Amino acid sequence: MVFFQSLLSILLVLHPSPLFECDGEPLTATIRNNLNGDFALVKDLDKIDEGSFVVLEWKDLSLMLPISFQVSEISFTDKKWLWSYKDQTNGLHIDKPRLAQLLPRGEIIEYQCSLPS
Repeated sequence: MVFFQSLLSILLVLHPSPLFECDGEPLTATIRNNLNGDFALVKDLDKIDEGSFVVLEWKDLSLMLPISFQVSEISFTDKKWLWSYKDQTNGLHIDKPRLAQLLPRGEIIEYQCSLPS
C-alpha cells in the first residue's frame, strides 16, 4: 500500500491536473513554456522553463501569470495574483494549489482550490 501511495504521489508531482475548483467554481490552469517562442503546453512541472506562464480561466476572469522565479517554489505571479503549486511554507501542494489576490490596500484574499469532487 505504501508503494502504491508513493507511486501515485510521484505521478501527481509530474502531471498536475489542469482542472480545479476554487471557492466552488471551476478553474482551468494551462501552463505553457515560451523561452523559445513556441508556447509549448507543459504537463510536467519538472519541464517548466524561464519563459513559462500559466493561464487561469476562472469565473469571468482570464489571467496570464508569468513564472515567479522564487527559489524552491513553483509559482506564477503578476504581483496582484498568485498561483502556486509549491512554496517554502506548504511544500508541494499540487492537489490544492494556492490562488491568492493582493488588494490595493495590501489585503490578501486566499481562495480555496482543490481537485474537482
